[in-house]
Amino acid sequence: MITITILGIDPYLGRQLSRELTGKLAEIYDVDSEKIFFNVPESFFLWNGVEQNSWNILVRVNAPSRYEDCQDDVAMILGEYMKNVAIHSSVEFYYYREENRYEFVDDSHPKFMTEKNVVYDDEYEEEDEYDEGENSEEPYLGNIFKDVDL
Repeated sequence: MITITILGIDPYLGRQLSRELTGKLAEIYDVDSEKIFFNVPESFFLWNGVEQNSWNILVRVNAPSRYEDCQDDVAMILGEYMKNVAIHSSVEFYYYREENRYEFVDDSHPKFMTEKNVVYDDEYEEEDEYDEGENSEEPYLGNIFKDVDL
């Protein structure tokens, strides 16, 4: 498995980057796209006490050591794409021996969730905070402190 971790961007951008980059990276690495994962945690990337998110970002690539020869091509494609989400970016590579990785797959479930196999709970209905129908309450506009001695 190859994991791309991006620190310092909005985590919701991770979905778009994953969609756009997975196929390209799978081609460079010459692997099936199911071997490429993205991790975009919600976090602060800081320098000298100042948030750097979307100004400076760090991309970490964890991959089996047999893929070291692809490093330059992967760095170039990641660097090009990161220009769309940040001003400055750095890419670091970390390699591991494949025998040091274990995977546990439950064969009674699909390996990946997709748009088509996501299970939704029918009992859960998201409440619309801005429902202006018959049942909506108007906010109290009076003085809630009128009976309080200050």
